[in-house]
Amino acid sequence: MTSGITRRVRVLLWAARAGAADHSAVFTWKTWLFGWFVRMLAQVLFFATAGNLLGPGQARYLLVGNAVLMVALHGLFATASTTWELENGTLPLLVASPSSPSLVLTGRSLFWLPDGVACGLGAFLLLGPVVHLPIGLSAVALVTCLLVLVGLTTYALGLFLGSLVLTATDLRNVVSNAALVVMMALSGVEVPASAVGPVLGRIGAALPLTHGLLAIRRVLDGRGGGQVALLAAQEALVGACWLAAAVAVLTLRARRSRRDGAALFLT
Repeated sequence: MTSGITRRVRVLLWAARAGAADHSAVFTWKTWLFGWFVRMLAQVLFFATAGNLLGPGQARYLLVGNAVLMVALHGLFATASTTWELENGTLPLLVASPSSPSLVLTGRSLFWLPDGVACGLGAFLLLGPVVHLPIGLSAVALVTCLLVLVGLTTYALGLFLGSLVLTATDLRNVVSNAALVVMMALSGVEVPASAVGPVLGRIGAALPLTHGLLAIRRVLDGRGGGQVALLAAQEALVGACWLAAAVAVLTLRARRSRRDGAALFLT
């Protein structure tokens, strides 16, 4: 059993390494820092500036929400990058190998997580003073952990959506952008989750980001650790459910392809 777990971890790490190689082929540290990172900061700053026109405290509310949204955005990029194996023609090789294709695809897009956390944390540290948001050292450490959690849970959702559009790659950006807009509306990013009503509120509670963002707001407000821990546990549970759904769909599609002999995920 131990050897089986070790083998799965090795496959996951090699898949993550392959994805990181793709990322490094797209970005150098200069293009990432002065291009992509600055773009992310500009987006957060835009919403914070708009908040200044809405009344006291709104700029801070929108900055926090959209800084965390940057992490979720990167997690949802897994929807598109999950389909890269299809475009590269390597899916048939995956199904022919003894390793689980779902395990490979799960690790394939993990490179988005450190990217997203860096953008979200950078927005807090660099733009926080603009809205008079002081963050102590202990708060930075806790916020960073929660950002990692949000990245993982939204990555699970992105992986699930990617498993659905694996054979319809033209829809990958449409689906991920639609998911992002829904999360912006229902997860407390732009307006409190309580403002959307009980029905939409329940939908928002089933989405990643909702509980994690609320936990981060609690930390920045200096609220109790018990509330933060409960919200973090709820966020983790939501993410685990989406991850289980993603792995189940990927596994079923791989088994179907192996059974009928069709090229993996092409029918």
